[in-house]
Amino acid sequence: MMPRPVGGVIHFFSDISERKNSETQLRERERELEVQSQNLEEANVALRVLLKRIETDKKSLEEDVLFNIKDMIFPYIEKLKKTGLSSLQLSYVNVMLSNLKDVISSFPNHLSYKYTDLTPAEIQIANLIKQGKSSKEVSEVLGLSPRTVETHRRNMRKKLGIRSHGTNLRTYLVSINNE
Repeated sequence: MMPRPVGGVIHFFSDISERKNSETQLRERERELEVQSQNLEEANVALRVLLKRIETDKKSLEEDVLFNIKDMIFPYIEKLKKTGLSSLQLSYVNVMLSNLKDVISSFPNHLSYKYTDLTPAEIQIANLIKQGKSSKEVSEVLGLSPRTVETHRRNMRKKLGIRSHGTNLRTYLVSINNE
């Protein structure tokens, strides 16, 4: 025969409330860390977009400065040199020209030009057209006949691919500068 337990039940009570609190705090902290991680990822994406935009703006600014110096200033300096300047004035113009060349030589060579197919004369005319000048005004500024300016305008429209689209040349030139 087996001995029988003598009327007793053993109860073990253990306070697990501290453990439950710790687990709850741990889950809460994990959720907070997940939210912070998502916020950091979103901030990183926003920063990458911002850096890309800054790089694009920088490149655009370099292109604009390079274009403006090479195609809007150099031709007039060359014309100025041919106007019978004194030797002192000519030396100032040459220094200015040399300094401008130094400035633009520091720009990266990979810059694209908006008007790659246009001749220097067409670029001068395009810049005056962008300023809102009429063909007659352009001809007076550049010392050309209005008919020559009209011929250049026609050639520019063809080269820029807007000849048969009915697009206003000035509007088009302003829009590609703002891209």
